[in-house]
Amino acid sequence: MKRMTTIFVLAVSAFLLASCADLQPPAGIPAELREIIEANRAIAFPDFHPDFHDIASSFLTQDFDAETFENLSDILRKMHSQNFASRRAANEAADLDAYITRVEAAWEIRFLFDLLRHAYAGYQHFGGDGVFLPLRDSMLEQIAQMPDPLQVSSYLDHVLRRAFFNSPILDLHFTINGMMGGRHRHWLHMCEDFTLRRAGDGFVVEIDGATYNVIATNAAGGEPVDGIFPTLTRDGELAYAFARFAPASNPDAAEMSAVLENAATGERRVLPVSLPRPSPFVSESEPMFETRAEGDVTIAVNRTLRANDIEYQFFRWGTELSNEPALVLDLRGHRGGNPELARAWIGGLAGWPRHDLMFSRFSLESSIVPMLRGRALHARNSMPEWSALHFSSGPRAVIPNDNLVIVLMDNNMASAGDAFVGFLRQLENALFIGTNTMGMLVTVDLVEIILPHSGIAIRFGTSLHLRPDLSQFEGVGFLPDLWVPPGESLERALAFIERYRLNR
Repeated sequence: MKRMTTIFVLAVSAFLLASCADLQPPAGIPAELREIIEANRAIAFPDFHPDFHDIASSFLTQDFDAETFENLSDILRKMHSQNFASRRAANEAADLDAYITRVEAAWEIRFLFDLLRHAYAGYQHFGGDGVFLPLRDSMLEQIAQMPDPLQVSSYLDHVLRRAFFNSPILDLHFTINGMMGGRHRHWLHMCEDFTLRRAGDGFVVEIDGATYNVIATNAAGGEPVDGIFPTLTRDGELAYAFARFAPASNPDAAEMSAVLENAATGERRVLPVSLPRPSPFVSESEPMFETRAEGDVTIAVNRTLRANDIEYQFFRWGTELSNEPALVLDLRGHRGGNPELARAWIGGLAGWPRHDLMFSRFSLESSIVPMLRGRALHARNSMPEWSALHFSSGPRAVIPNDNLVIVLMDNNMASAGDAFVGFLRQLENALFIGTNTMGMLVTVDLVEIILPHSGIAIRFGTSLHLRPDLSQFEGVGFLPDLWVPPGESLERALAFIERYRLNR
């Protein structure tokens, strides 16, 4: 994580430097920001873990049980005959005020875990039987101690959500009645009371008219942390701020201290720093698709990638905007959809280069999966098996692009929104402003089951996504070049363009 969060590291791999040697950002971008951009682009080109294939194989192996599989198939057929498919299509909500018996709840738990073992792509990845069976047994024990009958709301909150969301299942696509677990999500905490600037290999800050060198940044417990991130001031100047990037489960993320040394006297002091979460972007009244001009800067807005006529118009915008000297692509609050439309948009912008998302994808195939999608049942069952539908090593070069594309991103971008940024990370002259994306890609190809007694909906993925270096992406996402409060990122990006004359 330290490697990921030290985003202002100036070193970059020899390969990336070679591939970028003849493609330089516009002259107006400060040299130190060029170095940040080039270093962070390496995130799109991770090397494969030396044991990738062996480790990936361990995630894909599973001793599927034929008898259990046949029982699941029979249950799903009966559910379909009882209009399960139409109920799922209508997305009928569970009646949280209703009651079910303990026997019904226990049956649902056993059925759900059998189903996960034979249809969930993350089953082995998150520990297999060694994790899931003890989790199942603890839930059954809890149900046995609850009142009979038990209220669906209590069953949902105190059994299902509490158990799954506090388990090792780090999968934000795994949702229970529309809610995902949040304790693994990572957040920016940043203080804007002080403006730091680079001085040689270090940083300086002015406080009460005195200049201090920043000697160290420490967590609340005293251990060293990466506590200085690049940002933009409100008038668009490249600067640095005290900040931390940490999981929601970290109780100390909002506090740190900085050791400062007076540049004139050499006297040292410890500065307590409070690190609130920055202001979010609120998009209730914002369009899903839009192009507009603010001054002489074009802004393209995209907040979903779902196939309809408006969206295909957005696809054409990639070509129409390819000659803009400075383009702001506002993806904040992106709601996901089809990542291939993101690939197509970049193709229109950059002349259709070949580029792949830097994930390896493995899909779980069995007759259960189309059953869960409401398709016609197979005459004969097929036991689950893994298929490498998409194994991407990706291009080992950046995508040439002459115009500056400033991408606005935030922590509410997920799924295809993550993928959009992943594609854009390979684009030359792309600058990313805001906070990390949510990081919701470990499983895809989602299916949903509505538990027959409680009506509670469980959604999970049947394909597994792995980063080549096996690094954690879920809950972390892609990181920006400049960490800026998402609620102010557009205004600061426009001020940045004007300050450094990037639209000339």
